[in-house]
Amino acid sequence: MCSDTIPGRYVGLFLILAVLLSFTIQNKTTAETLNLDELTANKIMNRMSEVYGNSRSYSDSGVVRIVFIHPDRKYTVEKPFTTAFIRPDRFRFEYREKKQYVGEQRFIVHLQGNDVQMYWDVDKELKYESLDRAIASAAGVSGGSAIRIPAMLLPSEITWRRAIRFRQPKRLGDDVLDGVDCFRISDVVLGAIPTTIWIDKKTYLLKKVHSEQEFEDFRTQRTTIYAPILNGSVEDNMLEFGPPKDKSWWQFW
Repeated sequence: MCSDTIPGRYVGLFLILAVLLSFTIQNKTTAETLNLDELTANKIMNRMSEVYGNSRSYSDSGVVRIVFIHPDRKYTVEKPFTTAFIRPDRFRFEYREKKQYVGEQRFIVHLQGNDVQMYWDVDKELKYESLDRAIASAAGVSGGSAIRIPAMLLPSEITWRRAIRFRQPKRLGDDVLDGVDCFRISDVVLGAIPTTIWIDKKTYLLKKVHSEQEFEDFRTQRTTIYAPILNGSVEDNMLEFGPPKDKSWWQFW
């Protein structure tokens, strides 16, 4: 008798609790959506910097694609890159570029403890004792990929330039990039280069950067794509310096 009557007593209470729970979840979801919608560009970028700066480990692979547009021709240069990092002081960045008549060129910056190592096909004598200067030497030739993420991972060690040179960032409409909801933020860098970045709305990791630049007789469109992993497993082989062996003449063809 008692077992038959207990469910009846509590069915009303269960229904009330279910309604309250549904209402709470719905309100929380709505509040979170509103909070994201209300975030300013500066707050989003500050949050992104915090995520990278507080990470235990980080790795990525990506590519910089630069489209050169001349009045009579158009061509694309690709510069793939990888980053591996374990806090506090294990770091490796590499970018590659294939060049006609030269073959593939590589630039590696490696840190373990206080020991900075570098490799560049173009200048094998290139050497700096600080990570700051080593990254600076790779920033331009890598299409910017050498500075952007490393400067957020190690802001105390890499100080010569900000990771992203936005001064008056503006938030654009959100976008979906490969199935990932992203914030979009833009600015005009150095007063002449319109630049837009895509930031994952869940992880606050940088996913894409696009900029365009006008020159006297041509223009460029530069797009950097990132496949980032935050606080994942970074194997020892990903952090090995690993410069290539000396190239023989037939490897250039």
